Amino acid sequence: MRKTLGMCLALGAATMGGCAATTSPDWDARFGAATRILQAGQLIAPDAPLRNGQQVPPTDGRSVMEAQQRMTESYRNPPPSNVIQIGVGSSSAAR
Repeated sequence: MRKTLGMCLALGAATMGGCAATTSPDWDARFGAATRILQAGQLIAPDAPLRNGQQVPPTDGRSVMEAQQRMTESYRNPPPSNVIQIGVGSSSAAR
């Protein structure tokens, strides 16, 4: 009984030793580098936000408000659909 208890304690200590916090400064220094490289590779012009940040959109408040009202109204009263149904779902030949 003591032998198995001692073995369980030794095994538990060895197992918990693997969970101990270890430092890996080499890995920590490069953590996320692959993601940053892939993200940077997807940009055509990385300095575009800096170059185009001061440009004002060519709209005024009235145009934007009217466009928003038209969009909201299109959801309330949608235009009629132009769908043509040709015997979909009916099987008159099976009679």
